[in-house]
Amino acid sequence: MSLSTSVENYLSDSHIGYEVLEHPYSYNAIQTAQISHITPAHLAKAVVVKAGDTYLMCVLPASHVLVLNWIDRDYSAGHSGHHQLVTEDELKGLFPDCELGAIPALGQAFDMKVVWDSSLRHADKVYLEAGDHRHIFQLSGQGFIEVMEKSDHATISCTPDTLEFYQHLH
Repeated sequence: MSLSTSVENYLSDSHIGYEVLEHPYSYNAIQTAQISHITPAHLAKAVVVKAGDTYLMCVLPASHVLVLNWIDRDYSAGHSGHHQLVTEDELKGLFPDCELGAIPALGQAFDMKVVWDSSLRHADKVYLEAGDHRHIFQLSGQGFIEVMEKSDHATISCTPDTLEFYQHLH
């Protein structure tokens, strides 16, 4: 596989240009960025959370970590409890044409609500996992904005060294 069928169909139907790039096998987003020679701030990763039965894909730079308190604050309307990370078994069911750990940060292709981190809006190019551990795909900055135009964007993440400070702020 080079690109998830769901993603390929979505991008084709949306008339969004992209380029698939191959890289050596990688285990996580930071490693993917390193071996692909791209800055982790331009590799968008997907973190899927849920509150009750409602799933939300959070799209953030590989260099960042999700701040769940901020997601709870802004996206808990109508839900009791807090958002939590989904399990690997749930991910298998939600993304059947993707390998675990290589979920494309394009929830729209899987009929999933998406919120993306505002820090990605200034990138000239954005890279996303393609659905396996050996490929990514590249969108122009404008192409990324077009794909995300119907999704919310907000500050939902921070760098790991600032997480302790931010996770306590509401």
